[in-house]
Amino acid sequence: MIEYDAIVIGAGQSGGPLSTALARAGWKTAIIERVHVGGTCINEGCTPTKTMVASARVAYLARRAADYGVQTGPVSVDMRVVRKRKRDIVESFRNSSQSSIEHTEGVDLLMGEARFTGPKSIEVRLNNGEIRTLTADTIFINAGERPSTPTLDGIESVPTLDSTSIMELDTVPEHLLIIGGSYIALEFGQMFRRFGSRVTIIQRSAHLLSREDTDIADEVANILREDGVEILLETRTSHVAMN
Repeated sequence: MIEYDAIVIGAGQSGGPLSTALARAGWKTAIIERVHVGGTCINEGCTPTKTMVASARVAYLARRAADYGVQTGPVSVDMRVVRKRKRDIVESFRNSSQSSIEHTEGVDLLMGEARFTGPKSIEVRLNNGEIRTLTADTIFINAGERPSTPTLDGIESVPTLDSTSIMELDTVPEHLLIIGGSYIALEFGQMFRRFGSRVTIIQRSAHLLSREDTDIADEVANILREDGVEILLETRTSHVAMN
C-alpha cells in the first residue's frame, strides 16, 4: 500500500489544477484518470464543440458570400477534415494539461480506474493491467458525468448519438432529429444545419432554453429558424422507430 497525503480521482478541470496546487503546498499527491486528462471541457465539451462551431460558421459565411459582394462556387463540408482539426486541437490542449501534471514535483499521475476499498483506501487498476493500492487521509472525487440515453419506447432499436459521439461523425447526416431544447442541443442543431443537415428540434415545453427568460429563448428560436432549423414546441416524444 502506497501512502499519500491526498488522492484525486479524475483529472478534469478541477482535479488537475487541484493536484498540482496540493503538490506545490507540500502534499504528496496521486491523481487517477480513467480515460484522458482534461475532463469534459477539453475532450468532449468546450474545446471540441467550439472548434466545430468555427468550421460551421465558415460554411455559413461561405454560403452568404454573395450578400457581401463575394462570388463563390458551391459549398461542401468534409466532416473528416472537420473532425481531424477538432481532434488535433483537443490533443494539443490535453497534452498541455497532462504535461503540467507530469512535470509538477510531488504528483503521481496514474492512468487507470479507481475504486474504494475502505474509507481512506483506493484500489487502482492501471490501463496496463497492474493493480495498485493507495491510501490517504484526504480523497477528492472529480469523476464528472456522462451523457444519458432517454427512456423511450424503441430507443434500443435505433441508432442514436449523444454529445460525444456526434462529434466523431465522418459524414454530414441527411436529417438530424434532436430531442430536447437545451443549450447543448441548440449548439449542435445550428452547427449541423450550417454543415448542411436538415435539423428538427423537439422540445416538450413552450419555449427553448427553459431556464432562460422567455424573450431571450424566443429570440434564439427565431435565429435558429432563420438558419432553417425546424422547431417543434410543446411536443412530447413517446416512441422512436426506424423509418
